[in-house]
Amino acid sequence: MARQLSTSLSDGLLTWSVLYFIYHVFWVNFFACIGLGIQGAAAAVGVIRFAQSRIGGQVYDYHQMLSWLAQVMGLPLLAVGFCHKDLPIMMNLNLMIMIGVLIGSRFLASGMRQMAVQSCSGFAMLTIILICLRSWNIYGLLATALYVISGKVVGSEGKMGPFYRVDILHVGLAIANYLFTLAMCE
Repeated sequence: MARQLSTSLSDGLLTWSVLYFIYHVFWVNFFACIGLGIQGAAAAVGVIRFAQSRIGGQVYDYHQMLSWLAQVMGLPLLAVGFCHKDLPIMMNLNLMIMIGVLIGSRFLASGMRQMAVQSCSGFAMLTIILICLRSWNIYGLLATALYVISGKVVGSEGKMGPFYRVDILHVGLAIANYLFTLAMCE
């Protein structure tokens, strides 16, 4: 596989958006910073992975693992960051689902594992939507909508016009992370 420098650059943009989020939100909300920090780690490894001229190796494995952890741990911890003061029940549910998927996915078949991961991240997104609706946080709602559109409508496989879908996904997530920064600092 040839280098995908555009994907490496979009991963770099995503990494910078996470660093921006952590810089502005760390003292306000530690849980959310840990959650997006996992996403930032996956993006940072993605910069290296897509800048390489050959596929495979340890960098590929680390990127796959961190991308999986960003879905299973990152989004639920971001949701915990949104609801730990207002709705502790939702916080506990997100943590329980996250731990259940972390432990149980090892014993599931491939299709069931993917469904468990999507359920975990989907519940986290629904939690953030609920909290943002309760508090009229428009930035959080826009960020969540952008996450869902980037992840489910655009996806990460193939091309959309002249652009790789994964590049559009990364740019969408980076913009959403900026909106999450505004939502947390509001």
